[in-house]
This record gives sequence, C-alpha cells and structure tokens, in this order.
Amino acid sequence: MNATNNQKAVDLFNKLADTYQQRFFSVELYSESLLQFSAQLKEGASVLDVACGPGNISHFLLNRRPDLKLLGIDLAPNMIQLARINNPTAEFTVYNAMEIDQLDSNFDAIIVGFLFPYLSIDQVKSFLQKVYQKLSENGVLYLSTMEDLYENSRLKASSTGEQLMMHYYEAGFLVQLLEQIGFQILSKQVQPYPVSETETDTDLILIAKKQALKKH
Repeated sequence: MNATNNQKAVDLFNKLADTYQQRFFSVELYSESLLQFSAQLKEGASVLDVACGPGNISHFLLNRRPDLKLLGIDLAPNMIQLARINNPTAEFTVYNAMEIDQLDSNFDAIIVGFLFPYLSIDQVKSFLQKVYQKLSENGVLYLSTMEDLYENSRLKASSTGEQLMMHYYEAGFLVQLLEQIGFQILSKQVQPYPVSETETDTDLILIAKKQALKKH
C-alpha cells in the first residue's frame, strides 16, 4: 500500500507541477527557520534538498547563500525541470528519497521539506536512519511536516480531486526518534497553516544536528 500511495503522490505532483509552483513557491512563512538553518552552514557547504519540488527552498537558500553546493532530488520529472530553471547554479536529478543511502557522497546539510506526509511511519524511521548516515560529522537536518496524531492520517483530496493518504506526525514522536538515532535538536517550531477558510493544518519544523555516536 505504501508503494502505491508513494507512486500516486509522484504522479500527482508530476501532473500538477506548474500549479504547485504557482501556489507554493514562496517559502516566506518558513523564512525564519530557513535562515536559522542556513546560519548553521559553513562556507561552501554541500546541501541535499530531498523531494525538492520546483526548487522553492533551494531558491530561497541560494538567493541568500550562493556559496552553497546544492543537489536537489525528486521523483517527479516535471518538478526537476522547474527546479533547474529556478536554480541554474544548482544540480537537480530525478531520484528516490528512500534510496539516498546509495548516493556517492555525504552532505553537510540535508533538507526534507514536507516529504513525510507521503511516507508511512516505517518509511520515516528507515529514511531518518539513512539521513543520519549521509550527513557529514556535525551535519545539519532541516525537516518540515504536518503535525497531528498519526492515528489521524487520512485520505485527502487534491485541488483536482485525486485522493491521497496524508500522514501526520507528532512533534514528540519525531524528536524522540531523531534523538534515538543520534541527533541533537537545535530548534522546534510549530505554526498554523491556513488550508482554506474553514481548515487549518499545523506545520512542524525541526532543525537537528548529527552527533557522533558514543564509543562503548
């Protein structure tokens, strides 16, 4: 079921790439946390933008930190095409987020912007282990998702009517999971996101740093 839902999400984002860009390209709502994240990065840091979409987060960061060496990945080819146009100095390629452990190099920082609503809890656990592996020593993670009880995960309709399973995660669960894996939480931010006149989601933003595993 997870693979089916993942593929449905990819197909939908590929189909609606232009519409998505028009609606969500601005990341000003997240500017405070993104600036906090970028302040953690050394000159010329290597950054992986996972599920990068049209490169909106990459665009925000590169406008302020053109020194960053950025690679963006997404499974939707139309999103990658837009990301390349929007960020001509960065590299973008069609690639599966669940296979980042197979990438050749490690990174000083990894961005995961709103991928988790499309991943099951088991996929999230596996993915975060891979993120830890792919981060360099003291590497930094930027993670945003939608906060609620996992039990409230449900089918939601897109603007064009397609139904997608949306997964929610509690802040406490993700913080505990990250700390168990070996991350130090640098920042936790929760903020409302108006979906419509009658519906509001809650966005969760976490910034975490990789800690060296303790030797026994």
